[in-house]
Amino acid sequence: MYSKLKEVHLVGKFTSALSRPVLDLGHCRGESSVKPQEDSEEEELSMGLATEDRTPAQEEALKKLTMVLRETGLLRSRDNQQDLMRFLRARSFDVGKAKTMYEAMVEWRKEIGVDAIKETFQFPERKLTKQLYPHFHHKTDKLGRPVYIERLGQLQLEELLKITTFDRMLLYHIKEWEILIDWKFPACSKKAGRTINQSLTILDLKGVTLKHMSKSVRHFIQRILKVDQDYYPEYLGKMVIINAPTTFKAIWSIIKPWLDKRTQKKIEVHGSNYPHRLLELVDHKNLPEFLGGSCQCPGGCENSDAGPWNEVPFEPMYYEASKA
Repeated sequence: MYSKLKEVHLVGKFTSALSRPVLDLGHCRGESSVKPQEDSEEEELSMGLATEDRTPAQEEALKKLTMVLRETGLLRSRDNQQDLMRFLRARSFDVGKAKTMYEAMVEWRKEIGVDAIKETFQFPERKLTKQLYPHFHHKTDKLGRPVYIERLGQLQLEELLKITTFDRMLLYHIKEWEILIDWKFPACSKKAGRTINQSLTILDLKGVTLKHMSKSVRHFIQRILKVDQDYYPEYLGKMVIINAPTTFKAIWSIIKPWLDKRTQKKIEVHGSNYPHRLLELVDHKNLPEFLGGSCQCPGGCENSDAGPWNEVPFEPMYYEASKA
């Protein structure tokens, strides 16, 4: 269990980073103006660059980064070439910047105790939290990537803050990242027969108004974005925003400065005429009925956590402890 001191340290560390906003909620652009990426590019983003797909310059950058991390004793035994490629791609293959980013990630994990967070941080309010703020993984897309769905318009912030805090939500967010990387990605990879290390995100803005972007929400988003971009780079394969409201331009003006150009290229925005695009990306049997698919999981797709991760055991005790 996290000590009080550790939680206070976590909050202070993230608050100090608010001057450097980054990535998550707003992977978005203007209505229907964003053209879909070609499937070949999506697949490259989903699977990471294979050795034969890397340019000589990229290979050289990878070798240099690997060497410098080993020489400084920073390279973690768990990180392979694809992991290092994520940091290189996030920093446009600038080895010095990638090293700095990687070093900051290692230091952050040590200070927060991320390696043990699956065991040490308990979130018994998870079930109620998901009811008041619907967000969940549900099966996979046509590339084998886990599909993450968030229904932001159904967020009941006042009720949510009666049962938890933003600080605990942040720790929960980090724990879910670790479960995704250590359990769900490996399970998807095993089923697909190739490496899967990115997700497809569907962000449903139906019902969203500027009230959802209150000062406290913006503050929390920035803290979440700091984690996602700086410590878990390049795990987003594509984001499809649907049901973009008429106030979208105003919301976008708030979000856009937080996103880097590489992230913006992974985003599509649609109004209410979105089902055809989602069905291009996700088989109808894997897409919930409320999004235009045919899946009707018993008890609701948002509560099923259906996916390959339930077919391939991978440290499930960490996850089951958080489902209560």
